[in-house]
Amino acid sequence: MVQHEDFILGNASLHAQLSSALAVMAQLICNTSRPPTAQQLSESLNVSLRYLRKLMRTLSAGGLLAPHATHSDTWVCMHPPHSVSLADVYHCLLAEKEEGAAPFIPATQTDTATSASDLLMMQATMSINQTVMQNLQRFDLGRLKVAESAQMFTASLREKAQRHSLSLDTTAGS
Repeated sequence: MVQHEDFILGNASLHAQLSSALAVMAQLICNTSRPPTAQQLSESLNVSLRYLRKLMRTLSAGGLLAPHATHSDTWVCMHPPHSVSLADVYHCLLAEKEEGAAPFIPATQTDTATSASDLLMMQATMSINQTVMQNLQRFDLGRLKVAESAQMFTASLREKAQRHSLSLDTTAGS
C-alpha cells in the first residue's frame, strides 16, 4: 500500500509528472554539449516517446525548453540551471490543460543525471512534507470543540431571535 506522504501534495499523478519533468530537465542540463534526442531520452527514462514529446512541449510552452536550432527532435534548456526552480517546472505542469497519464520511471536507473534528479525530488518532497506536517500540527482537534460551541451559541441566538420575532408578531397582531 502506498502512503500519501510519499508524494508531493499527496497527489501521485502530479508527483509522477513532476518527477518525469525533472528527470528530463536533468538529462538536458547534464548533456548540454550533446543534447539527447527525444528518442534517446525516451529510452533512457523508460517513458513513451509520445508522452515525452508532450511533456517537452509543456515545458517549452512554459519557457523552460526550446527546440534545438539545428538538430531535429532535440530540445535544449532556455535558462541556466541555477535560475530554474522546481516551482517553475511545477507551474509549467499546472498550466497544461490536458491531463495525461504519467509514466512510471523505475528507481533502478543509475546514471548521474537520474540519480541527481531523484535526490532533488526526495529533498523537495521531504521539505514540503515537513512544512505540511508543521502546519497540520498547528491545527489541534480542540478547534472542533470551539467550532461546535460557536455553532451552538449561534443556534441559541437564532432561536432567541425567532422567539423574540414571534412574540413581537403576536403582540402586534393583538
